[in-house]
Amino acid sequence: MGEHVLITCFVVVVIGGMGSIKGAFVAALMVGIVDTFASVLFPAVSSMVVYILMAVILLIKPQGLFSN
Repeated sequence: MGEHVLITCFVVVVIGGMGSIKGAFVAALMVGIVDTFASVLFPAVSSMVVYILMAVILLIKPQGLFSN
């Protein structure tokens, strides 16, 4: 019950950087936009696109977008 929301919140925090409010805000916008466009354009893999985004960002910046 609510696991999907909890996992999405975890992805937002990881992408934004632990302890960064600005990073969490930017990451939430990115995840929302990417998830919406993926569900429209690629419905077969829409649930996986957010995790691919997280993996790509963590490969580029392992501490998150705006880490402390």
